[in-house]
Amino acid sequence: MQWFAYILWIALGLCFVAAILSYFYCSFIKPRRDARQADTAVVEGANDGSVAVLNEHRWQIVLAQTPYTENEVPTGTQQRLVWAVDLFGVQRGWLCGEEMPMYPCLSFHNAVGDSIDFIGKQLKNRSSLRLYVVKPEGIELDECVYEASVVLCFAAPVKYAQKTAWRYWPINVFWEWGYLPEQMQCCQILYVALMAGCDVVGVEADFNDIYDLLEGKRIPKVLQNSAVDASSVSQWNPTVFAHAGKTVTGQCDSTLSDRQLKERIQQAGWK
Repeated sequence: MQWFAYILWIALGLCFVAAILSYFYCSFIKPRRDARQADTAVVEGANDGSVAVLNEHRWQIVLAQTPYTENEVPTGTQQRLVWAVDLFGVQRGWLCGEEMPMYPCLSFHNAVGDSIDFIGKQLKNRSSLRLYVVKPEGIELDECVYEASVVLCFAAPVKYAQKTAWRYWPINVFWEWGYLPEQMQCCQILYVALMAGCDVVGVEADFNDIYDLLEGKRIPKVLQNSAVDASSVSQWNPTVFAHAGKTVTGQCDSTLSDRQLKERIQQAGWK
């Protein structure tokens, strides 16, 4: 019987400990957790039924990049997520507070031909397409200049509530001093955009803006302010760098030659 008494006392002790832990959780931990979530909107996940959270601060960043006010956009949390993702291409995970870029980058590195497919698809569904060519302020694009660099970003007008806003597609191809293969691919994308009839706009920004755009973290103000008239913000002429390609040191087999790129452009029905 002595072992039975031990078991009884152990069970009573465990119940006592469980009661203390439950009291501590209900009195301290749960109220703090609920307080942190009080100002957060919760919605169902896109596909798997999981719970997604709309980050209010990031929602305000998206809204600030548009000409719309709170009264002109969807009011429901799920509707706002869909609106930002579908209309402006913002990543859903970023809107929900996850550690990821605001925008997914178009991956044209060693795949310049994909830019032809992208432009063709966009021009079928949109009235126009613009290619921003962004370089550092006051820096000459020359092999002798270490700071010389260029970042590309497509943009297209989108309409909602009788107003026009802009959707952006940053590109991960980076024209950087001293790396000829990437420079050549950047020039080829410029060439493709011109052959397809896209507006090509050269703008300048500081280095922080350039690197943030390259990584898809945010869209620089200079691009946001060009909503209507591209000529009013065009600060330099990037078309002089456009060409169909050439053989350069370090070029890999997966890049397109001048002849291959021109053939792909002709197949697309452009010049």
